[in-house]
Amino acid sequence: MLVPTDIVPGRLLSRHGRTRTPRLLGAIRSLLPWMATKPKIALDLHEHGIVAYHAASRKSVFVSFMAMADLCLYRTDHRLFGPANALAFRRDPGDAWIDVLDGDGDGVRLRGEIIGGQLRERGPLALRSLEAGEVLTFHAISDADRLAARAQGAAAFGKTTELQLSRIGLDVDGQRIAIEEIAKLDEGGPDGSLRLFDAHGYMLWSVHTLSLFSADLFVVLMRTMIEAHQYGLPQKNRPPEIHTRAADTGGAGDVTGREDGES
Repeated sequence: MLVPTDIVPGRLLSRHGRTRTPRLLGAIRSLLPWMATKPKIALDLHEHGIVAYHAASRKSVFVSFMAMADLCLYRTDHRLFGPANALAFRRDPGDAWIDVLDGDGDGVRLRGEIIGGQLRERGPLALRSLEAGEVLTFHAISDADRLAARAQGAAAFGKTTELQLSRIGLDVDGQRIAIEEIAKLDEGGPDGSLRLFDAHGYMLWSVHTLSLFSADLFVVLMRTMIEAHQYGLPQKNRPPEIHTRAADTGGAGDVTGREDGES
């Protein structure tokens, strides 16, 4: 799937992960660096993606929603149950993970915006790619790595398993599940699993929802293909809107990810 490389951030919507302190306290901390509480990475939410500012290197990187191949929700603080309270994203397996934690300032809202942004901007492109006969790759981790993330974060994610999704079906670990065999996708398993069933109620495949990267996007694509096959309909979707520097007349704004006055 070819993602445009000239997508611009668009309008700045909110900033997350910055620590604002009184001027006097800020001056003291500038003299005593060990007292600093600034996060390692600050995140700016834009219309079309996230700008991550790395405090140590004073460099920023823009990751568009359309380019986010992997999103992973996980639990922290050794939590066994309840909703995931952290998210990590990256463009591809060769990139480092960028974490979105509760301490980043309204982390719950930011995680929701990132998941929604990926569905909104990457989803149409993915559907069009499937319709054109392309194969999309998703990644999953073992349950052991998923549980290890509670203490170590996204850094605990080790080797991933590739899932090859195409309009003819799903390939996992050398096993092909043809689209005509799949009658139902269920994401409400008692153990938090996502499951595929055939017409007789036999489970064809399952994975824990938190072990599958970009699970929400996978669910949308899989359900679309199942319904298209069952009703004999072509997988029609309108082309996604692609925002480039030429098309964005408003400009990209400040994409450095820094507060005014920071250097």
